[in-house]
Amino acid sequence: MRTSDLILRLGNNLTPIEPNYASKRLNHALSIGLASSTALLVVLYGIRSDMPELLLTTMFWVRLAFPVATLITGLNLAGRLGRPGAPVRLAWFAVTLLFIVMLLVATFTVLATPPGYRLQLMLGTTWRVTTANIVLLSLPSLAAVMHALKGLAPTRLILAGTGAGLLAGAQSLLVYSLYCSEMSIPFWGVWYVLGISITAGLGALLGSLYLRW
Repeated sequence: MRTSDLILRLGNNLTPIEPNYASKRLNHALSIGLASSTALLVVLYGIRSDMPELLLTTMFWVRLAFPVATLITGLNLAGRLGRPGAPVRLAWFAVTLLFIVMLLVATFTVLATPPGYRLQLMLGTTWRVTTANIVLLSLPSLAAVMHALKGLAPTRLILAGTGAGLLAGAQSLLVYSLYCSEMSIPFWGVWYVLGISITAGLGALLGSLYLRW
């Protein structure tokens, strides 16, 4: 077959891709994941009775800053990993920077606290279940985001899976933050970061299998 014939055959029946197709696909997956994770949270734990009072506290909104920022940067990263050849260095830097800032603030807070209270700041009262809850609530979002990425064209499967897990973990943490009672930054720096890290690792493991072409 001549090259010109091959090009002509490959070019037949092409349809244009709508602008921001990757972002729209991931946003749709996140909408499904958000609804599913929220429903799962309500079924498992219910709704906090003190939510109106909680909304008036400053630390409640400060706590949401980390998952929201991670969700935004994770969405950018996952979208780039779903497109072959898209630059991802700055996207990885943005995500990594958020974790570094969180860990640094948590470390400084611990060091500024009297030694007798440091362990309590890091453990809180729910440290045994927080990470497991974040991972559990991330599963609907992880499934939706992985399906969305599979419909794109990821070539770096493990990294794409990591991005999907990171994005799902951030959304799960956002949902769980509406219920969690912990208001200590060192607690967030340990158990919240660990929860997202586990979901990212789970995504990396699944990505190498599920995202194969």
